[in-house]
Amino acid sequence: MHCTQILAVAALLATTSYSSPVQEVNARNLTPSQCSKVQSVVDVLKLYTATPFCSSFLSIKTATSTSTIKVTSTATTTKTSTITTGTTSTSIVFKPGNPPAKIRREAESDVEQRDATLAAVQRRESSPTIPAYVSAYATTAISSACSCLNIPTPTTTVTTTKTATTTKTVSTSKTVQPPVVTSTKYPCATPIPTKVPTIPYGKSDGTGVGETSNSRYYLDTPEGETLEGCCNVCYFGIPNCIQAFWYSYQGCVVQQAVAPSGSGVGVSSVCPNGKISGLTYNRDTGADFRSTGDIAGPCGQVYNNF
Repeated sequence: MHCTQILAVAALLATTSYSSPVQEVNARNLTPSQCSKVQSVVDVLKLYTATPFCSSFLSIKTATSTSTIKVTSTATTTKTSTITTGTTSTSIVFKPGNPPAKIRREAESDVEQRDATLAAVQRRESSPTIPAYVSAYATTAISSACSCLNIPTPTTTVTTTKTATTTKTVSTSKTVQPPVVTSTKYPCATPIPTKVPTIPYGKSDGTGVGETSNSRYYLDTPEGETLEGCCNVCYFGIPNCIQAFWYSYQGCVVQQAVAPSGSGVGVSSVCPNGKISGLTYNRDTGADFRSTGDIAGPCGQVYNNF
């Protein structure tokens, strides 16, 4: 008898025209008078324990509450100031040949920028599937009946932590020596100028040199044939070259230190004991008329001729 009544009401309601449930999807907490009109549908929903279905059908959103936990902390930072004392020193590095040509970098072609953000995913709205036990009813009747069930709104609590940080600064200082500046020179770069007071020419003050010996390279040798050859043998060919002279009619004369006072700094094949302690080169302003000038050596500590 009970089933017969339900089917009869279902058949009656099925003949009624209803609008889309979307229009009344949030029509909850209806009045008793409104609920009485769909009581038979309400009874069916209760019979099948349709609360989960109705929650989805009515798109009942979860209510979110926020709980904040306050935390305090102390952060210690150290601020260090650097004090530089002393005088900046320059280390001269000699290299053979000519300095490398400066390569002009062409502007790179513009590259299409890729989108760094992800495109928002469009969610397609769709109505929940109507179960068979209410499929005979219009969707508006189902919506109203679900609203009459007084389904509670689900809730959730989101807990956040708020940290209040107090910063404590500790100040310290440190003393450092100024960095050594490295300067690269190409003394024998071609074409080598003649009778000028600057690189590769310079007059030694003789400090730390001690005893010297001379070597001669005639015009029929690679070292004596050209000014470039004479310059290269002094800077890169033999150890402890103090100075060299090139004469167009005689060739190259090289002066070497026999047992110089080495500093141990800047040791190389041409300065086996390092830079010669105290050796200073100044500008050669009075070159012999027979030579191109006094070619400086690679083992000086101070170069005032550049």
